Amino acid sequence: MRQWVKWTASMLVMLIAVGQCMWTTAGAEAGPSAARYISVAYTVQPGDTLFGVARTFYLSGDDYARIAAYNGIASAAGLKAGTTLILPNPILIGMYKVRKGDTLYAIASRQFPRSGYIRAIMQYNDILDPAQGLRTHAVLVIPQPTGNVKHTVQPGDTLYGLSVRYFKPAAYLQFLATFNSLDPAAAKLLVGQKLAIPNPYYAYSNMPTGASAANATQPSASDGQPANSQPTQPTQPTQPTQPAQPGSSTSQTAKPSPSAQTPSIRIDLSENKLSVLAGTKVTRTFAIASGKTKGLTPTGTFAIITKIKNPYYSARSIPGGDPANPLGTRWMGLDVPNTNGTKYGIHGTNVPSSIGKYVSAGCIRMLAKDVEWLYDAIPTGTKVVIAA
Repeated sequence: MRQWVKWTASMLVMLIAVGQCMWTTAGAEAGPSAARYISVAYTVQPGDTLFGVARTFYLSGDDYARIAAYNGIASAAGLKAGTTLILPNPILIGMYKVRKGDTLYAIASRQFPRSGYIRAIMQYNDILDPAQGLRTHAVLVIPQPTGNVKHTVQPGDTLYGLSVRYFKPAAYLQFLATFNSLDPAAAKLLVGQKLAIPNPYYAYSNMPTGASAANATQPSASDGQPANSQPTQPTQPTQPTQPAQPGSSTSQTAKPSPSAQTPSIRIDLSENKLSVLAGTKVTRTFAIASGKTKGLTPTGTFAIITKIKNPYYSARSIPGGDPANPLGTRWMGLDVPNTNGTKYGIHGTNVPSSIGKYVSAGCIRMLAKDVEWLYDAIPTGTKVVIAA
């Protein structure tokens, strides 16, 4: 019996060690109530720069300073090929170039192996030794592409057993397909085609900025395009506050009620109007552009999880701030399921005449002055209701 236990523990260690993506134990000292995220170890390649690594894994070159701070190196320092960078809570875990004979199922199986899932459970629950038994009745956070679940450890539970119960390959196939705007049942992959490999456990509110910090960052997006290299702006979800009103005084004699302090956004696709509400009162209304065909713009209740100045447009590799960038000067991404906030959002436009029309690939367009006002007035976490 003792030999069997040792063999099982050894096999589990080997299984974790061979994971295709080397996920690290960043955040292990965070404690049980701390935010959960995974980290990726990246081996620097010849010619790599901090800016390039940041743009690949965080979809924003602007995050290079954060990577430098987390790894204890100068942000202006060059990178030495062969060294390792720890990338905490990346939006992507890499890019994949399709090879002959590849299928989406095979790619998903390689990119999201069971070994990586076990490692994610360990990171989320500060488990440093995979051979260490699980404490009965302990409550573990179990990561899933669709959201975390909790599991109360029962006698006999093991990490491998938890992976058998909770790791569902079909969910990761769907996640990969949705992120890249592919149909998992009928996707025909082209040799040389590049796929973004998203982090299925991305924590929207838990992006570390240093070796022991845990501040939030958000992903970026393009107008109806899968995100490949979009810039992000680090933002910490906060308690929403009332948007600034033109001519309003900064001093108040009475504290507003909680409902009056909470902004929200209502979008009416039938009229192409976006309204900002403070509690139940409409404070501003703007004309917008939306999906060119019915159903392209998602309907429902979402939250803003991304705030980006001068977003990079990945579909045509157009830098942020370029007059030709169709995303304009601001991006606010929505938490539409399986998109990591990188596909649908509220953004500006370089074609002002499109406002009021049904012309987009699914996003909400606004005039530059309007989207810039909204960006400053609305915090991350703001509720957005979209109705047809």
